[in-house]
Amino acid sequence: MRTDSRARSWRARGAAAVAATAALLGGSLVATAPAAQADPGPGINQQIGIPAYFHPGVDPGGKQYWATLGSGAGTPGLTIVNIANGPSFDETTSNAVFASAIQKVRQAGGKVIAYVDTGYFGTNTIGPPKTTRLGESTIEAWRIQIQHDVDKWYRLYGPDIDGIFFDQGQNVCGPTTGSQAYVDEYRALTAYTKRNHPGALVVDNPGIDIPQCYEDAADIQVTFEGNYNDYQAFNPPQWELDSDPSKFWHLIYETSAAQMPLAVAQSKQKNAGTVYVTPDQLNANPWDLLPDASYWSAELAAAKVAPTAAPATPAQPTASVGSATSVQLSWPNAGPSTVAGYDVYRNNVKIGSVPHRTTGTAQFIAKDLNPSTAYTFTVRARNDAGVLSAASPARNVTTSAPGANPPGVPGSYTATVSGPTSVQLSWAASTPGSAAVEAYDIYQNNARMATVPAGRISAHLGDLTPGSTYSFDVVARDVTGRVSAHTAPVSLTPPPPVGGPIVNQSATLTATQAEYKATFQLPFTTHHVFIDADNDGSTGYLVPNGFPGIGADFMLENGNLYKAVQSGPVWDGTWQFVSITPSPLISTTNGQYVWRLPTSLFAGLNTGTQRVAFHGSLPESWVPNLTIVQQ
Repeated sequence: MRTDSRARSWRARGAAAVAATAALLGGSLVATAPAAQADPGPGINQQIGIPAYFHPGVDPGGKQYWATLGSGAGTPGLTIVNIANGPSFDETTSNAVFASAIQKVRQAGGKVIAYVDTGYFGTNTIGPPKTTRLGESTIEAWRIQIQHDVDKWYRLYGPDIDGIFFDQGQNVCGPTTGSQAYVDEYRALTAYTKRNHPGALVVDNPGIDIPQCYEDAADIQVTFEGNYNDYQAFNPPQWELDSDPSKFWHLIYETSAAQMPLAVAQSKQKNAGTVYVTPDQLNANPWDLLPDASYWSAELAAAKVAPTAAPATPAQPTASVGSATSVQLSWPNAGPSTVAGYDVYRNNVKIGSVPHRTTGTAQFIAKDLNPSTAYTFTVRARNDAGVLSAASPARNVTTSAPGANPPGVPGSYTATVSGPTSVQLSWAASTPGSAAVEAYDIYQNNARMATVPAGRISAHLGDLTPGSTYSFDVVARDVTGRVSAHTAPVSLTPPPPVGGPIVNQSATLTATQAEYKATFQLPFTTHHVFIDADNDGSTGYLVPNGFPGIGADFMLENGNLYKAVQSGPVWDGTWQFVSITPSPLISTTNGQYVWRLPTSLFAGLNTGTQRVAFHGSLPESWVPNLTIVQQ
């Protein structure tokens, strides 16, 4: 199990296992034994997929990097956009700088997928369990936050988002042998994303080998994230080597220009359809720069192969209506082993893929359909070079009608304020109508904002704006797609935090240690301390928002320390990561953040007096600066 505490903030099985049916991209696959591929690598036409964890408004650096990504000649197949470990909870409108950069990449022919942290659903066993922005570590709490972040990306950036990159993914099927509890959560995330945002590409990032239960959990799995030296010893399990290369993505850092062509060639041999190689170093973030022009152009070229002939067109699929919300499609496997897989389309929108097998029948279950609705399904074969066949003859299907009687309205509904950005909802289970209750949909201001399974009758919702009024209600939904009437809406206004977003700030400086404290009363993504170690406002990062005289030489950001890089007396626009053990972040109990640094870090700068500013991830979360004198 990969349950490390890395934060990326800018981070052989038999045919019976293959035949297991599970939710795939809004559907499921059923297939026979995989085709043997003795040497699949050289023919794979890869796409470059880059974690673009740099700000498009920062100059120098991110601004130029994003310009390259949107240039056409330097545009990769996939670009991950990450504003603040997600879309940033405080935004109510899109960030114009990011929106422009995203649009340029897409106009140049690239796809942009948005970063969402899954925190292992709080199930990591190394280090404390990952917590949500509300400080909770349960699977239920993570599920709601993840859904919120997915929907917020699409609400703010809509048509310019091509999919979701789920980071910090689990890599075991469940907590015990035979359990699929963890992979079922990732299958459900994929189904949720595709049901509510048709055509979305979904990527999971466990960053390490995964068991075959995850083959159907997302469109793409990141199965390696590490440095070049570790990649030499990385050997994917046989099921990954035998599967469709389009399902795997390898991320390789600390790779020199001389090593890069070999790394790309190795990724083909290891059956990765998506790859990214960079000379960037691990430090706090190995994805915070773009390789230089010669490295980048060579990498883009190395990933490609010469075009090949298109595969044969698949036969028309047969269809069996399984329920009011699902259809099972089947078609014969055909063609040589160079056929990597089959892509399935619903009304001309790709909804999933099935790996190619040498014999038998390929099957795909399209789920999350609407009752009594006509659909058109087609299939296209795809070879290792990424060339698609013509579409199969279409199969037209109409789903069956929903149950005659909808579920009953959820009972005993209550909603209360639980914090300056959160509310707590609860209700009694709905009485089934003609079919079993499948889920409850939660509405905020008449728009669906979360879905919980039928076994849950409560929800803790966050990311609200203090002082704003919201209306909440709940409906039950059955397995045939019928919904109940809405509960009576309840309006709530979370109050602003008493004293402001950041309170109780203090700092001490002795001959051996500096300590900085503040209580953050909102669920900020980042928690900063800006330290003017030389008490000189003309050097370092000039702290904005009315803080005259603070030139920050160091910045604490959550558990990391950075030093301002000077170009003469002027900050050059970059921060250098400072490796320090143990972590400078000592405690976060009840929102009180405590950092400690050895005074020796300030050698050559320490005048005995420092000026300090605390900051959270909201623009208005600066607090008056402190001046501290060495004791």
